[in-house]
Amino acid sequence: MSYKKTFLALAGTGLALRLLLAFSVTPYLTSDSREYHQYAVSLVQQHQYSITYLGRQALLRGKVFQSYRPPGYPFFLALNYWVFGIKTRPVLVVQALLDFLSGVFLYLIARNWLSQRLSLWAFAGMMMFLIWVPMYMTEALFMFLFLFSLWVFAGRRRESWLWISLAGVSWGWIILTKPEKVIFVPVFMGYLAWKHFSRKTLAQVLVFGLIIGAIIFPWLLRERNVHGSWVWITARSGRTFFDGFYIPIDQRQVYLTALKRGLNELEMDRLFYRVSLDYLRKHPAHYFRAGLKRLYYLWDLRTFSETQALFIAPILEQGGRLRTGLVYLSYVFFLLSRGIIVLGALGALLSWRRFRELFLIYAVPILLTLFHFLLFHGKARYLAMAYPCLCIFFALWIRWLERTLGLRKNEETSLADSDNNPARAEPGRPAGLDPG
Repeated sequence: MSYKKTFLALAGTGLALRLLLAFSVTPYLTSDSREYHQYAVSLVQQHQYSITYLGRQALLRGKVFQSYRPPGYPFFLALNYWVFGIKTRPVLVVQALLDFLSGVFLYLIARNWLSQRLSLWAFAGMMMFLIWVPMYMTEALFMFLFLFSLWVFAGRRRESWLWISLAGVSWGWIILTKPEKVIFVPVFMGYLAWKHFSRKTLAQVLVFGLIIGAIIFPWLLRERNVHGSWVWITARSGRTFFDGFYIPIDQRQVYLTALKRGLNELEMDRLFYRVSLDYLRKHPAHYFRAGLKRLYYLWDLRTFSETQALFIAPILEQGGRLRTGLVYLSYVFFLLSRGIIVLGALGALLSWRRFRELFLIYAVPILLTLFHFLLFHGKARYLAMAYPCLCIFFALWIRWLERTLGLRKNEETSLADSDNNPARAEPGRPAGLDPG
């Protein structure tokens, strides 16, 4: 079968499975999902961003929160609700399409460094990962935005003002969806300047940053107007900080203290920071132990069971042969993706000599792992951003295995849209001239 037919077969199967899931499953709204939905309904019906808390913390039930979740995904839901009505089905269909396009972008990204055949391995790894489609989680939207921007930066489109501007819009929305991902903005800006240092590139870096700032600044201003002080996107990061350091203090006691003092949501958030930092000052060794624990949980693939408990099992209870079969199939693919993660990490180690060439791909899992080791909560699903990059490294592992076994020694790469394309003229040199 030709590479084109193989691509179409993989793409057709991946799209069909995603759409079948979207049309057959009703999402189970709990915890994060329910709150995203509540905020979106509030935006559509009341034209305000607030929820009445109904979550697992019994002490907080009935309290109104105006900044409990970042706004990027709720606004995405609200847009769907505004267009199609407050229905879950259209959201899942849109997520299915975005998830499919994410896979296409990954294939195009891989083609900057890999042959068509190896890029198809990476594409297959992404097509089998369809677990986020039937859930109200940020990942389907986030992965689409991230891979679109990575596609722009990885190839020649980063030389275009239009595409760099669209990448800036994408990153602005990414930060409003997952505020901690701002750590990657300097990496992308530095990569842009490094690949072709010139006045034009420096101007593009500036424009890229200004567009991101223009998108997130209105929300920062809103937070200041609501809380009377500057807040980084959401007023719940202190609790995440507390949870991520596994502080041996009952979280319920912190909430009781906050309620006794009559603290608002921002003051409550800062209380969690103070409790965490006070404990770490008294027990500095705990910081390192907690970092190792976060690192373990981040790469301990058994923690994917959280997704099974919170979403897969409740969806299966909806019954129906087609629905049950599709959900089981998506979960089996989800489990198989663990192998791609492990082999992808191995492929990254085996391909270390290509670190400079693949810097942008290496930077994502490395920086993500370091960030979670140093500061953030350790959960395997936070590797979602790294998974597409690991699919590329998985393809490189396939290449290493084939060469080790002597199956394929030489392979035409035909890199059509990359800096590695030998047919592409260098800046200032007419195409086709002999450099010697």
